[in-house]
Amino acid sequence: MFRVVSDKSEDTGGAARASRRQHARNPARFDRSLDGAILDAVLAGLADSGYDQMSMDDIASRARVGKAAIYRRWPSKAAVVADAIAHWRRGIGSVQPPNTGSLRGDIDALAAAVPDLDEAEVGTMKVVIGVATAATHDPVLAAALDELVLSQPRRMISVVLDNAVARGEIPAGRDLALITDAALGLNILRAITGRPIDRVFVRRVLEGVILPLATGPTDI
Repeated sequence: MFRVVSDKSEDTGGAARASRRQHARNPARFDRSLDGAILDAVLAGLADSGYDQMSMDDIASRARVGKAAIYRRWPSKAAVVADAIAHWRRGIGSVQPPNTGSLRGDIDALAAAVPDLDEAEVGTMKVVIGVATAATHDPVLAAALDELVLSQPRRMISVVLDNAVARGEIPAGRDLALITDAALGLNILRAITGRPIDRVFVRRVLEGVILPLATGPTDI
């Protein structure tokens, strides 16, 4: 349910990778049990203040840690926000790409795997959309969102479509990346307008848009 070229301090995807490299260099310098509290504090701060207004001081205060503890884990606000969103997604749960033996069966399995989101999770999804808006003028945040947030659903749809190509259900040479982005874009649009991304909507997208684009006779 957000690729950029950047300067020395803003490599594409660099925010998340820099964070992981920092973790690897300093495995014993901090208590990893604090990570969850910091990431939850980020989500709460985003909900209250939005990305632009939220500061690292605010995050530290909410998590009851020193600001240095955050910077030892993440190099920037963009990096910790992207990790917080990934933390939220992990809490919802992940599903392996289905491989039922047919594209139709895989679509049914994808729709059935859509989680039931409670009111709090729907609220967090709105926060994510707000962060995506901020990412339009923050290359580090945009790259981190792309790597940490969008990669999972993009990979899932791509695997399903690639399997269908291998079975001969989708013509070779079809622009599958464009089809995948169409699915993600429709979900983002749905969230922006405040409507639920539930099983009914996901099935409509998969059956009414993705399936015809993937299997239709006209190249896209």
